[in-house]
Amino acid sequence: MMMKRMLTAATACMFAIGLNACEGSANTEITGEESGKAQSGPDRETRGNEGVTIRYMITTSHSNYGGILGLVANWEKKTGNKVDIQAIQDDQYDNLVKAELADGDHVDIFMGQYEKYDVPNQLLEVSGEAFESRLNDAALQMLKYTDGKMYAFPGPMPLAAWGVFYNKRIFNDLGLSVPKTMDSFNQNLAAIQARGFTPLYFAAKDGWTMLQHRNAVIGLVGGSDSSVWEQLNRNQLQWTDIPSFVYQYQQVEEWVKRGYLNRNLMSTYDQQKQALADGKAAMVIQGSFFDSGFLNQKGEASIGFFPLPNKEGTAKMALSGAAHMYIAKNSPHAEAAKDLLRYLSEKEQVKSYLVKSPGISAFKDVDVSAQLSPALQDVQAIINAGNIARHGDDVYVVPLPYEEMVAAYTELIAGRMTADQFVQQYSDMYVKNAKTAKIPGFK
Repeated sequence: MMMKRMLTAATACMFAIGLNACEGSANTEITGEESGKAQSGPDRETRGNEGVTIRYMITTSHSNYGGILGLVANWEKKTGNKVDIQAIQDDQYDNLVKAELADGDHVDIFMGQYEKYDVPNQLLEVSGEAFESRLNDAALQMLKYTDGKMYAFPGPMPLAAWGVFYNKRIFNDLGLSVPKTMDSFNQNLAAIQARGFTPLYFAAKDGWTMLQHRNAVIGLVGGSDSSVWEQLNRNQLQWTDIPSFVYQYQQVEEWVKRGYLNRNLMSTYDQQKQALADGKAAMVIQGSFFDSGFLNQKGEASIGFFPLPNKEGTAKMALSGAAHMYIAKNSPHAEAAKDLLRYLSEKEQVKSYLVKSPGISAFKDVDVSAQLSPALQDVQAIINAGNIARHGDDVYVVPLPYEEMVAAYTELIAGRMTADQFVQQYSDMYVKNAKTAKIPGFK
């Protein structure tokens, strides 16, 4: 979810991945039409010495990272319990989980944001667990609900951040510095174009990749005024009324007009990574998951990171993480579910996850800095300096209109839609989704 925000989140990522079989686990992928076939009955009951079967609903994007399935299998061997892992397409996940919660005791463990649920009535309180003293401050605050209590365990996943990855060799050869303001950023784009490089690379064939720009913008909006999310949630403010948001899309419109984007917009995520690593493109706007083993193989020492600038030069980096792992309040196997989530959040399991999928640790006692690339070290430095803002999708209650968003982004970067038209459509699609979801305040 976090990559598609990713999803985000979440995303979050949308790689059209499947699940690998995992010894001892029943791993399936379900869609909206299949949600009614969730396990119930005998397989959900205590089965003597064989333990119990826990139903764990996970997003498809999370299922293929950090060896999470292997960690779950290790817990199964250790305890004799079973875990029925249901991998659900990211864009259907929230709605399917809500349906299962409303239908009874068909789910034990799931993930998401507090704002999506009736927290005190649907989620099991887990305050006082040992993980609280182990989390860094940013992650701990993300896990606390508005009443100060904990209703979520942290997952072993890394924190996620969004911004600009840049080729240091190009910047050094052209005498460019990391920009703080949007004016400086635009000056860099012009200088890079003049030397024959692609200034900024978008990948529109894999639609979700375009939305990583949105995720970076979200940090700028919340960073300048965190109260904006409460106003949006109550329908007291529209996206068209947020100057910092409108400004960012006016910049995109200008980038398109000046030819700063790559000519082949219908390129893939892999082509985007290749272009940056090979020095054909100077910058991409992506999430921290972008800095993967591929860049390591391509000489990642030449890749750096900075937050997407704003007009004033006060930009904050969007940050999400300490994945919220919930236990349903009506779970018939709450103690076994707690034991699994305790196990996944233990130091050994967290380190194992982050070694396989390097990223920023949410835990103070898990140091993977030696595995971090220079770009992720830049991300870590920004976090250490406190120059961060909570990712909007962690607090925004309206579901992401994914397909409509991808379509609008495609039109914008192709030059077939103005910034004003995009922002209006952006605002309208969220209002439409809010009404469909029957969120209070939207009529």
